[in-house]
Amino acid sequence: MDPRLEKCPHLTERDVALLYRIEQGLHLTADVSRADVLLFCQWNPSQLLVGCHALPRSISSIYVNDATGRLLEATEHPLILRALTSDRPGTQAKQVLSSGAPVIQQVYPIHNAANRVIAALLIETNLIETERQRRRDKAFRRAVSWLHGMAVRGEIEIPEPISRFESLDGIYVVDENSDISYMSGIATNLFRTIGLASDMRGRHVSALEEIDARLVDNAMQANSCVEKRYESDDGRVWVRTVLPLRAPPSSWQRTRRQVERRLPWRQTATSEKVPQVDGALVMVHNQTEAVQKERELNVKSAMIQEVHHRVKNNLQTIAAILRIQARRCASDEARQHLGDAVNRILSMSVIHEYLSQDEHRPINIRDLCLRIISQAQQVAVNPGQQVQIEVNGPNIRLPAGQATAAALVMNELLLNAIEHGLQGRSHGQVTIQLEDMGDRVQLLVEDDGPGVPEDFQPSQSRSLGLQIINTLVTDDLKGNLSFEAVRGKEDGDDASVSRGTRVVIAFPKRSAMAEPSVS
Repeated sequence: MDPRLEKCPHLTERDVALLYRIEQGLHLTADVSRADVLLFCQWNPSQLLVGCHALPRSISSIYVNDATGRLLEATEHPLILRALTSDRPGTQAKQVLSSGAPVIQQVYPIHNAANRVIAALLIETNLIETERQRRRDKAFRRAVSWLHGMAVRGEIEIPEPISRFESLDGIYVVDENSDISYMSGIATNLFRTIGLASDMRGRHVSALEEIDARLVDNAMQANSCVEKRYESDDGRVWVRTVLPLRAPPSSWQRTRRQVERRLPWRQTATSEKVPQVDGALVMVHNQTEAVQKERELNVKSAMIQEVHHRVKNNLQTIAAILRIQARRCASDEARQHLGDAVNRILSMSVIHEYLSQDEHRPINIRDLCLRIISQAQQVAVNPGQQVQIEVNGPNIRLPAGQATAAALVMNELLLNAIEHGLQGRSHGQVTIQLEDMGDRVQLLVEDDGPGVPEDFQPSQSRSLGLQIINTLVTDDLKGNLSFEAVRGKEDGDDASVSRGTRVVIAFPKRSAMAEPSVS
């Protein structure tokens, strides 16, 4: 419902509450009627406000977009204006401006408790569907007509959210005695799959399944919509939705419309309580295939998460073995290479740890950086050396593929800063800055070391770490990489000197849907 509806000058709080109650049943009305249903109010003398637009699920909508909140010129919609100003319902054929397709419009005025017109309900059906409805069984057409009247009077009671009626769902109608008066072809085929006769018209609803009779009885007794999802003995999963139907009130009842709407029972001359229900619509949905697919996906997802968990454990085991090997190396160079390999493996294990929790959830690279920093300080920082590493910037979430490449890049840049920028120093500082630029991400790593030469080109370096960084940024992340020296001035010196190295990486964000799963 458009919130501006509450600001309409001619609507009271009780009027608005009635319109919200009417809105509750509009989506069900649109689905069963196979039509677009719109609620109009007069915004001012020359404009109409679309307070609510219920788009059908059982058929393609006439409209490209939801019309809720639109202001329309009243002179262009004379049928609606007549219902609002003259309290006259009407029907007409009209061309849809966007496509030129003919539609049939049915307009009903909506009255408040004082019998004053406060809004209008428009039901728009394409011409082909209108002809189909005319050829359907009389009992179904009468049920749809009653449904329209209930929607106008706000009598569709839906205490809890229910499933939408889809194009492949079955539907049948029962009368006040719970006898089946109509059953659609789809419903007939659904019941035939469980061994019931093809023609059930005229038989009591208990001739179907036990749950049908129980739900119809509950809905009629409660005078409100009832839905039940259950699994049969043969493994089929069904959803039944029952909507009680009420015939239009007689002339003397119309004067008490608002009172009767709140009463689940009406009194007869003998003071006997009689259910205020004249039948019911029952919608049948076979959810078996969807449930099976969901279960299969859940099993596959659990298996994939278990694989990620085991890969993480295996990578950590490999890293532990390499640490043992590094301690036994006599060569400092070999020990350094093994230490770098340990960090790269642990960076990969962090990604698999995140994926083992939820493979579809984007990964927060700020948290990733903090984990990589913790690992680097344990492995790469020499005893007695004090290195302060901080991360600044917002939380940025990336799909697994990009997060994996970003983690490896951050690991290599951090190791490079500690090894070369802080070499031979007892203390130093490294800063990581994250920037979310909308459709792009920028990562900045800066140290306070001696800096890089002016003509430094990372693509021409023979360093394995820099080659890994360059390949990941350009090929995997499809981004740009730049190294630059941070310049400053010594006290009392006019010449600028190097204050460290700054590495800037920028790459476009990638949709999670386009990411292959990491395994």
